[in-house]
Amino acid sequence: MQYTPFTRDYTQRLISGDFDAERHFVDYFSELLKMKLRRTLHSNQAMEDIRQETFLRVFHQLRNKGGLSNPERLSAFVNAVCNNVQAEYYRSVSRYSPMPKDGFDPPGTDLDPECGLVTEERKRCVRQILDELPFKDREILRLIFFEDRAKDDICRTWNVERNYLRVLLHRAKNRFREILLASKSPYHYTAAV
Repeated sequence: MQYTPFTRDYTQRLISGDFDAERHFVDYFSELLKMKLRRTLHSNQAMEDIRQETFLRVFHQLRNKGGLSNPERLSAFVNAVCNNVQAEYYRSVSRYSPMPKDGFDPPGTDLDPECGLVTEERKRCVRQILDELPFKDREILRLIFFEDRAKDDICRTWNVERNYLRVLLHRAKNRFREILLASKSPYHYTAAV
């Protein structure tokens, strides 16, 4: 990613709603914000929410509060806004899940060995079925269900529209289901993927 110097002209174009400037701004800072947020957040949805809220607040500040007095500090301003939004997110998440006074019950230490074997067998079955799928179907299922990637990212990766991704996902799930049913696997109930 190439560094972009921010000038008064650039911020004026953002304030006036210039489409090219806005697109450049969002593209430039999207990757930076994702890298920043990926270090501390594990939910793609939370990262996307914080990123969108950051952009909303930056544009609001630029357009409604008279812009920035030092346009060359736009990067620092975006970073500071992102930090504030992220702190608000953490406060809101912790607000709704208080710790009980006497703590949590510790999980049981005696694991059921049969349950572990069944889980491993299911994983093996799923891996085998995924290996039999065409590459595109396998990758779409992997990105959505295993990596929990944002659908917009997947659309960019495969160069498809959001509605067509829905069609591709539907087809991939149907192919998965067909192979599962044909395999005579004892896990037919997972065919409702």
